[in-house]
Amino acid sequence: MRLSARIKCFKYLVYAYVILISICGGAQLVIGAFLLWTHKQYAPIVKNQFWEPFAVLIALGVVSQGLAYLGWTSASRKHRCYLGLFCAFLVFFIVILFLVSGWAVATKAHLIVPAELAIETSFSEFLAKDNTNDQTHIWNRLQRDFHCCGYNGIHDYKKNKQMGFPWSCYDPIDTKVFNTGCMHVFVRSIEMNMIRVAVVAVASALVQSLGIFCVIQLQMLLRRPTLMLPNGDHHSMRVKRTREQTPLSTATIGNPTPHSSTKPPIPLKPVVPRVDQPIMKSSH
Repeated sequence: MRLSARIKCFKYLVYAYVILISICGGAQLVIGAFLLWTHKQYAPIVKNQFWEPFAVLIALGVVSQGLAYLGWTSASRKHRCYLGLFCAFLVFFIVILFLVSGWAVATKAHLIVPAELAIETSFSEFLAKDNTNDQTHIWNRLQRDFHCCGYNGIHDYKKNKQMGFPWSCYDPIDTKVFNTGCMHVFVRSIEMNMIRVAVVAVASALVQSLGIFCVIQLQMLLRRPTLMLPNGDHHSMRVKRTREQTPLSTATIGNPTPHSSTKPPIPLKPVVPRVDQPIMKSSH
């Protein structure tokens, strides 16, 4: 395959790879924004904690779009320096994705105790202010959306004989009271969101590492010097020195092959022997 055809082939492969990076970045943006929006609705219950992994996932999605633009520009201009910069940034970005995945898993493992304390404090304030009849209160919305009741269960309301179950603890279909405590349901929801962040980060890192070979190969092909032919084609100027440095054998000289780069020896012209003219002596 000619050099120009190989460059064109890998150029379109890099284009496809850049589109894949852009799709991964868009997925990170959408998923991160959805998780952050869902968490922010009930974030005051946990004192506005544990939102950082979602925001980082959104930021990584924006960075992915920037990398996609750099890769597309580098491939279209066939600029070796930009391609090398794109490859270096891409490797660094993939490492960051793996680190973010590990950070999300570590956050999931250590959020139980601070989350439980924050939820317990928020529920105590909810009971102290007697906001059970406020339909817009965050605890009523939490109990309604997560199908839970109280901190540990319905027994938290039974302790106070003057306070009945709030409307949000009843199932609107069969009017039964939810038995599950909101602390367990809400903490499990935050843990699942952290796992989603880790999975999205790892999946994006694996997908975005598939085309690094194409970028490196295109950069290596652009390093070869090319020769512009009259018909507009590009050909490599790489010289094959192996055939030029091969010593000529007798068989090669006598029977040159069609693919041999050496020319047959030029036959020598016959040499006519020199004959001296006889010297005539004059008699006196």
